[in-house]
Amino acid sequence: MNNKVGQLSLSKFADLYADKLAGADFFVVDEKQLLSLSEYPYRSDGYIIGICTRGTAKVEVNLQIYDAHPDAMLLATPFHVLRIYNSSPDFLCRFVVFSKAFLIENSVNSHFLESFSYFNSASIPVIYPDNADAKMILEIYLLIRQKLTREGHPYHVEISRSILVTLLYEIQAIYEKQHTIIKGKQTRKQELNVLFQALVFHHYKEHRNVQYYADALYVSSKHLTETIKEVTGRTAGEWIDDAVILEAKVLLRNHEISIARAAESIHFPDQSSFGKYFKKHTGMSPSDYRAISAH
Repeated sequence: MNNKVGQLSLSKFADLYADKLAGADFFVVDEKQLLSLSEYPYRSDGYIIGICTRGTAKVEVNLQIYDAHPDAMLLATPFHVLRIYNSSPDFLCRFVVFSKAFLIENSVNSHFLESFSYFNSASIPVIYPDNADAKMILEIYLLIRQKLTREGHPYHVEISRSILVTLLYEIQAIYEKQHTIIKGKQTRKQELNVLFQALVFHHYKEHRNVQYYADALYVSSKHLTETIKEVTGRTAGEWIDDAVILEAKVLLRNHEISIARAAESIHFPDQSSFGKYFKKHTGMSPSDYRAISAH
């Protein structure tokens, strides 16, 4: 299978890594090296809860870089573009992967998943629980894994789903504690950067000008650009362009999507303007990039 995955469907993820599964929309991944995901950014169409058990790596989520080490947790959604790289030879993780449809099956609340703050667009996707909390999360993971092995049990999927809900609530408690610590250490400029980053990855397909984001944040475009530059070392415009290009690359690696369709998905008026924009920021045409990334 081509290891340069742009869009990683749940079925592909399950084929590559699933250890125990209740189908392609709910499975666990035991300690395995994610070699097929290490070079190129990708997006999954499911929700991923991962915890590092050994080694170190860099995790890039929507262009933000985090350190992965034992007990670090990844909380990823279909809205995140991920890349795991620079991993040590002994880097291992455990994952729980599920779809929204699986979680809310038989539930009266179709928006149940949105009640967890770590799965919204402004959330912090990598957190660092203390060892006791990380151990507790791993115990729940192992319980899910154990229940999924009882394939002859008439309710093994339903029981596993209920334990998944328990896991989500335990993570919410950890996330709230972590978020309070992080937020308490942020300056006003860092807070503005967090809000800006969240807006960019929610609206970059439709809005590529700094003024839109400045207006949404009730600051001048000059103040926004200077603040983002001071906090991150890059301008607001560069972050917007990078978000658009990252999405374009994910789309272009999916050969089932035409270049014209990719341009339309990112709200370019036509394929020509998309091609000029892409070449300006990458030095190559969309078709050249597609050809290179396929090898």
